[in-house]
Amino acid sequence: MSPRTRSLLLLHGVVVIFGFTGILGKLISIEAEPLVFWRVTLGGLTTALYLLLRRKWVAWDLLSALKAGGIGWIVAAHWVTFFASIKVSSVGLALTMLATAPLFVGLIEPLVYRRKLAWRELAVAALVFVGIALVFQAEQDQTLGILLGLTSSLLAAVFSTLNGVMVRQHDPINLSAVELLSASLGMGVWLAVQHQFDGALFSLSSADWLWIGLLAVVATSFAFMVSIQVLKDLTPFESAMAINLEPIYAIVLAYFLFGERFSPGFYLGAVLVIGAVFWDTLLRARKPKTAMTPPDHP
Repeated sequence: MSPRTRSLLLLHGVVVIFGFTGILGKLISIEAEPLVFWRVTLGGLTTALYLLLRRKWVAWDLLSALKAGGIGWIVAAHWVTFFASIKVSSVGLALTMLATAPLFVGLIEPLVYRRKLAWRELAVAALVFVGIALVFQAEQDQTLGILLGLTSSLLAAVFSTLNGVMVRQHDPINLSAVELLSASLGMGVWLAVQHQFDGALFSLSSADWLWIGLLAVVATSFAFMVSIQVLKDLTPFESAMAINLEPIYAIVLAYFLFGERFSPGFYLGAVLVIGAVFWDTLLRARKPKTAMTPPDHP
């Protein structure tokens, strides 16, 4: 097996693991805030330990650490709204809304990089909005889940765009460790303010500890590091196309594991949203001198 084929198989395995993020969020019985606290805490410590053992931890200046820390707090807010969407609705709906992140990236990037909106971005936005409208119409009883999912998608677009700037100056794994540990600190403060940093936070069932461990170590630290590693043999375009399959994998997994069913209108809307994302990725790849980076995962 060639290195490229092996890396491609590894990448699709990682995307399936990413799809399991929503499944694990549904299986874990605790609320979104403590769930995210344990995810970022265990994920951050695991990533930091990896760097220390490999002697790849680098020193950070104060300003860069504060910037990365701020992004980490946005990441925490993104995950809280993502898991809250799953808790109040379903895995398939939350992942479909999260698939709109490239739309928000396309609207935010012109502001960050001070350029005009391209026709492609406007066309993709129009398709995605039609898809969202169809999902809203088909799943009116899950409006809160849809709004939380869209909020999570917007936050994902914000931190993905900001990370696109930071990753040019810092090692991605070091950056991830700082962001996760900062998110852990932020979630700890938030839980303390909400009077939830107590014994109940540590008195979880054995099943919850198992699912949280898998979420933090396998679906966060391991999956992130592998997704970076395979870029040595794959193009960013191949990585982006594979990661775009995540909501499809998640909907299929939720169908078989939880029996999640939706109306035809939802599936039509989901096809429009996910199809627009694929179209956007293809057009980005064809555009000359366009650097593509794999999207950050929630």
